Amino acid sequence: MSRTIIESDANPRMKRWRKLAKEARAVKREGATLIEGIHLAESALENPKIAVDAVLLSEKTATDEALDLAEVLMREKNARVYVLADRLYDELAPVEHGVGIMCEMPVPKTGALDFGRADVLYLDGIQDAGNAGTLIRTAVAAGFRTIAASPGTAQLWAPKVLRAGMGAHFGARIFEGVTPEAFRGAFKGQILAADARGGENLFTAPMATDGPVAWIMGAEGPGVSDAALAVADARRLIPIEAACESLNVGAAAAVCLFETRRRRMI
Repeated sequence: MSRTIIESDANPRMKRWRKLAKEARAVKREGATLIEGIHLAESALENPKIAVDAVLLSEKTATDEALDLAEVLMREKNARVYVLADRLYDELAPVEHGVGIMCEMPVPKTGALDFGRADVLYLDGIQDAGNAGTLIRTAVAAGFRTIAASPGTAQLWAPKVLRAGMGAHFGARIFEGVTPEAFRGAFKGQILAADARGGENLFTAPMATDGPVAWIMGAEGPGVSDAALAVADARRLIPIEAACESLNVGAAAAVCLFETRRRRMI
């Protein structure tokens, strides 16, 4: 396996990877991102639509499994392999004590805003990377494989969001920077907003499950914005015990999305 050794902080590739690892704006600007770990690398390998431009290995801590996977990625994805001094690799890695492999991949292009007949999860101002990744993972699991995000939502292809998504990104269509008004104009179905401040009981209110359904999920704290509420057809409230003030947005999304799935199975 042909490898390029990188030991200097001043290496141009290292400078670029550092920006991708730490700056969400760089991901958007460069049209590329970093994925970390065996699972995400294997998920990228198995998806013919996902390209891998480079494999980054930790010089001393890359496991045998990581080394074997790097060789396969080089062969199957035509990726170049770079071996980084441990201190440089650790600077990029989003976790401690990993297996010593990361990949650089181009961010997939989604194309024009067109939802067709798909169910959609709309992320309204979700800024926490862990929540954003969890929401994508939950949506894909529930059959909501199209994700739209408001301009105020975290960069969904940022490394930390990808890690939280655990490969679900590769099974989804993702549209970013979509205003509520643009979302309403492009989506031809029922739009429901999960709103802890009010609305009809999720479990007893009607739901038009014979056509496309979209759920709007808002950020922790402020919830769904007024602009997003304005384009929703209805609000839904998850009834919870008085002893608990609210649900995490990831948990709330799981309840709402799988309630839609459950009703379609009846």
